[in-house]
Amino acid sequence: MTKVELTRFRIKKGKEAKAQEWMDFLNEHHDDTVATMAGEKMYVESVFKEENPDGYTYFYWYSVQGEGGNAVEESESYIDKKHIEYWDECIDPEYKPVDMKLEENLIAPAVERIIGQNTGSV
Repeated sequence: MTKVELTRFRIKKGKEAKAQEWMDFLNEHHDDTVATMAGEKMYVESVFKEENPDGYTYFYWYSVQGEGGNAVEESESYIDKKHIEYWDECIDPEYKPVDMKLEENLIAPAVERIIGQNTGSV
């Protein structure tokens, strides 16, 4: 079963520059970051930033993931360890993350076959 999610997280006040540093770190280490995805059975992961009129910055995390992947918290990768460090410093625990409701999900058949091969669900 493929899981498609979009969740909004709020950045702590005063941590906006650190959150941008986090995204820059992931982008600067693109190849190593992508390499961590296989163990998590993560097929797509995108982060969008919103600078909201309420004065807060929000990250929207979009992902397409298969079943049975490893938790990022259990990874030994330096990328994942740094990712968790940034997460703990930047994501506001006072704000309950908002999971968007999936209304429509279209995945091209060729991509679905590849995902299915990796999850054993096709």
